[in-house]
Amino acid sequence: MKNFIFICGLSLLLSSCAMVSYVGEKYPPSTSVEVFYSAHDVTKPYKVIGHMNYPAGVGTDAVKAKFIAYGKSIGADAIVITGNNGLQGSEYAYVTADALKYN
Repeated sequence: MKNFIFICGLSLLLSSCAMVSYVGEKYPPSTSVEVFYSAHDVTKPYKVIGHMNYPAGVGTDAVKAKFIAYGKSIGADAIVITGNNGLQGSEYAYVTADALKYN
């Protein structure tokens, strides 16, 4: 029984420590990041500086907050949340986003 409780606690701890996976360029940190759900909604000229993904099982607000925080750390001016991938409802589901830098 003690092993079961330990394994459950360890699993919870590890799942709460998920990190944003990122491939792309990095710039000096920014102070704010705009959030869009379609590239068509971005009105300023921009370039895509990278692509992010994060596990989908933590909830929409948590994913958005993680993307905003990570976007600030890489110097993004905006992010476009592009969708969900993987098998929905499984540990393999994740949300994707593009990081943008305004021209």
